[in-house]
Amino acid sequence: MNKKSYAKASFINVFKYSFGGLGSNLAFFLVMSYLTFFYTDIFGIDSMTVAGLMLISRFIDAFTDPLMGMIGDHTISKWGKYRPWIIAGAPLLGFLIFLLFTAPNLSPTMKVVYAYVVYIAYSLASTVVNIPYHSLTPVMSKDPQQRTVIVSWKQGMGTVAQFIITIWALPLVEFFGGGTKGWAIFGALIGIMTTIAFWICAWGGKSYDVCEMENGELKKGEKVNFLKDIKYLLGNKPMLMLMIAFGTDVLANATYSAVNVYYFKYVLDRMDLVPKVASVILWTGIIAIPILPILTKIIGKKKLYWLGSAFSIIPLVVMWLQPQASVMMLMTMMGVFGFISKFPAFLGWAMLPECSDYSEWKFGQRADGLMSSSLTFINKFGMAIGGFIASFFLGLVGFAANQAQPANVQNMIIFLRFGMPVLGYLASLISMAFYEISDQKYQEIREDLDARADEK
Repeated sequence: MNKKSYAKASFINVFKYSFGGLGSNLAFFLVMSYLTFFYTDIFGIDSMTVAGLMLISRFIDAFTDPLMGMIGDHTISKWGKYRPWIIAGAPLLGFLIFLLFTAPNLSPTMKVVYAYVVYIAYSLASTVVNIPYHSLTPVMSKDPQQRTVIVSWKQGMGTVAQFIITIWALPLVEFFGGGTKGWAIFGALIGIMTTIAFWICAWGGKSYDVCEMENGELKKGEKVNFLKDIKYLLGNKPMLMLMIAFGTDVLANATYSAVNVYYFKYVLDRMDLVPKVASVILWTGIIAIPILPILTKIIGKKKLYWLGSAFSIIPLVVMWLQPQASVMMLMTMMGVFGFISKFPAFLGWAMLPECSDYSEWKFGQRADGLMSSSLTFINKFGMAIGGFIASFFLGLVGFAANQAQPANVQNMIIFLRFGMPVLGYLASLISMAFYEISDQKYQEIREDLDARADEK
């Protein structure tokens, strides 16, 4: 078995880099959990319009995300390949988060225009920052096991973001005055926190994101060639399977998150349970974080991903069949879900460097930025499609905000909250069955890459 020692990142730099998980997930959870609710119940846009907005923005991402990945891969600067984009893009992203949750007094038509312009601008800024951030993971460390640890740390910071958003968002919005004023102030706070978190992240990657030097000057790299670079993705079967599996998992979570508040408001009439249930999901998820590296050693990443997706289905089915079960039953099932679902959520990013290594092994080119952008795109795509599905089907059955809902609307909310995620996880199971990088296969890839490096 290969005992080669790989270059590792220092703990302090891993810790600083992990703040990217905070910056990335503050916006992710805020948009996924509350944007649809904010647009319909606060800003006054109908749900079908919101559905169209979510869908159109993802068509734009289909081009901009891989393009940003390629740009990052080919960037040459004294600040590195990826860090310049994080540093410059973070304050713009923070400002757009504030605008995203600001509800100016406009005509109905101009409200739609405002929502489209700001949301698409936010999506583009998120691309500029998040793709370089994720691209830094394989750059930070060459050690396969430490990469899993790094992902655990940044996903742990993501759990902090989840805590802030899912538990404190509604109380803080009310504390800041509620309504449009409360949401605007809360959006500004999240924007500032996002900016600072990404700057700390870039600081942590400073020693590792270094461009090659030649004769005392920066070595020039190849220009962006879209067709040449895209073949690294299309010919990378493990990456394609990971994208599908991860995307359908995200879609599952995005759909239930988009209607989560609706479930408590219109089905249970218990808005007080929103932070309580979120707390249970959060804390059981925190328990999963230190267990992840241990289980990956014992079970392997691919198998653990598959098992995590499979067992996530069980508590969802229970609540789908008994949507008005006791609070204790609800808490228990959501606690189980919060623990199990964290494994595939974390492992998608931990398996990403394996796909970059596979690209280098097969094509002689890593394309870290392109691989990261592909997973980031599918992450946003799954989130948007989940939001689209929720908004579209609510509109289809005649949902109207801030009033009692008829039985057919309540049944649709229940299906979207528990049934639709089941379908997402089933699709993930099928895709992950075709992911061909087992632990043994990855060991062979690493040994071959190490042998090539020794020959140079």
